[in-house]
Amino acid sequence: MLEIKLDELTFDKCLKCNACVSSCPVANTTLEFGGPKHLGPELKRLMNNQGIIDDKRIELCTLCGSCDMSCPENVHVTTLTAFAKAIHSVKSGTKFRDIVLSNAEWVGKLASAFAPVTNLAMGMKPVRKVMEMVMDIPAERQFPKYRFHNFNRVYKKKTASTERKVAYFSGCYATFNAPEVAMSFIKVMEHNGIEVVKPDQKCCGVPMFANGQMNQGLKNANHNITSFLEYTRQGYDVVLTCTSCTLAFKKEYVAFLNTDEAKELASHVYDADEYLRLLKESSELNMNFAPMKVRAGYYAPCHMKAQGIGNPAMDILELIPGFKIQDVGAGCCGQCGTFGFKTEKYDVSMAIGRPMAEAVKEVDADYTVTECGMCKNQLDQLTEKPVRHPMQIVAESYERTRVLS
Repeated sequence: MLEIKLDELTFDKCLKCNACVSSCPVANTTLEFGGPKHLGPELKRLMNNQGIIDDKRIELCTLCGSCDMSCPENVHVTTLTAFAKAIHSVKSGTKFRDIVLSNAEWVGKLASAFAPVTNLAMGMKPVRKVMEMVMDIPAERQFPKYRFHNFNRVYKKKTASTERKVAYFSGCYATFNAPEVAMSFIKVMEHNGIEVVKPDQKCCGVPMFANGQMNQGLKNANHNITSFLEYTRQGYDVVLTCTSCTLAFKKEYVAFLNTDEAKELASHVYDADEYLRLLKESSELNMNFAPMKVRAGYYAPCHMKAQGIGNPAMDILELIPGFKIQDVGAGCCGQCGTFGFKTEKYDVSMAIGRPMAEAVKEVDADYTVTECGMCKNQLDQLTEKPVRHPMQIVAESYERTRVLS
């Protein structure tokens, strides 16, 4: 049974001002969602007076974190809605599809083991039609490709000897779908004289939290905390290339577990671009960038904004001579992790993402830059521009310098 630790979560500061509702991409797209205020602090008030309440509308919450950022009283609305999702899962059950989607790591392991066949099958309309009929996964939804030579197969380093050293959490997307992102990060660190290790790790848990599988997600969280603390206590910094994974390590583990260990780990965690910015600020960053005559548009993932650290990707990429980057200024992409892979939510997902697609088209850059693999999936589906991770661009600039020298 789910152990719900709601007593320590603050909700009484909620002013009912609707700031969270106005910033919620789902509430601004469909009236079917009750909104973060109603399904967060107000539902918590009701539960305090009436006992546990299951509200089916919570399925429409994406846990994007926009409500937390907009709240003038710093109410942790996302934490409340995450537990409401867990309550709904326990009370009403979870679809087999949602269990599959919540286990991104196991899906990645299986799909990448048969990658050529997996990718071929997922690209066939009849197969996708069957998936829609059997599992309620929309036939129109584009899927990221899986890679047989995934990151787990090609990188196994466990110890480092440099002065600065990094314990890297690659996440499911960079591991199974885009190992080139992970390897680009390794190369960027090498150009800065920093060795990178890959500790034992499990999925960050974000897909599990989003699908109400709180107990399973917390098991993964505790595993990752224990594994990475072994490294931070030896002087390693923890760096991640996925904004959703970073937010989990920085905030969600602390909010959901409320343990000293979770707080200790969070103090050593950095997004990859944030880490490069830290190196720049301490005059440790290798500034030997080769020029790149590129016009790029930057799309900021919701889970990057929710970290409250600005736009470190733009701060770093602007250091490359000739590289011009512009924030497309768009809201949520609408993919929202597993949210956009569900038939009943597909139309909402597309509606949320259309303003982003229009913004990308208006900027008309050479390509779009974003840190989030799922945002890339939506960008790939809704726009015609190529999409790259910041680490790929930084690595390319460094590599060009090496070739020229």
